[in-house]
Amino acid sequence: MARPKKQGLDYFPLDVNVDNKIEILESKYGILGFGFIVRLFQKIYSNGYYLEWNQYSAILLKKEIGMSEEKINEFINFCLEINIFDKRLYSKCNILTSKGIQKRYFTVCKRRKEIEIIKEYLLVKTEDYGTNVNNINTENQNERG
Repeated sequence: MARPKKQGLDYFPLDVNVDNKIEILESKYGILGFGFIVRLFQKIYSNGYYLEWNQYSAILLKKEIGMSEEKINEFINFCLEINIFDKRLYSKCNILTSKGIQKRYFTVCKRRKEIEIIKEYLLVKTEDYGTNVNNINTENQNERG
């Protein structure tokens, strides 16, 4: 039996000089905001280039980071408001991702023989990063097909 393809990352680059969106988050919430977004990036990159976010996600994250569900949802909503995450994909597909997240993910994945993607979730052109992708369908795409 073939070994399953790894989707997540073991590491991700974190810029020394963060962009304005992260600075806004940190200005509003202090170091707690910075720590929250870095922890969320860890969860996203351990999964791949997006994180499914539903009504139970805050409950599960609460257990890991010891923050109330209300505070977690407040952070997520603020991150969406300042465009750290793509609002359209969050509304349509219930995922947290962004162009920046995807650019970093596909840059790191250049050396992999193949990675699986959900085309509907993409905000960048994977061919710009020299990655060999294998498209997989979502349930919505299967229903249309």
